[in-house]
Amino acid sequence: AVVSTQSTGKEAVDYLLQCPETVAKLEQHLPETLKGSPDALRQTLNSPQFQQGLQVFSNAFKSGQLAPIMKSLGFTDSAGNVAAGGDFEAFVKAVVKVTGETQAET
Repeated sequence: AVVSTQSTGKEAVDYLLQCPETVAKLEQHLPETLKGSPDALRQTLNSPQFQQGLQVFSNAFKSGQLAPIMKSLGFTDSAGNVAAGGDFEAFVKAVVKVTGETQAET
């Protein structure tokens, strides 16, 4: 699912939650209290706290300030370098790769 960068947070959330596959993927990472409850998920994602956190993350990513944070959290240099480059798709792929490798080791 692709959401316009001009969308508001609420518009983006509503768009993403229309896709059952997206919801299923999101639910894999949620606490049990939010699983199977589209309204609770929508309320959480549209909450001012979540939207503020998302905005802070977005600003840090766009400005390149996320790279040092990623490195301090133990992500590899490649994930940190990708974060500094501003390519969000490459960033997500690098994080998935690193977290997949970490899970395989445990």
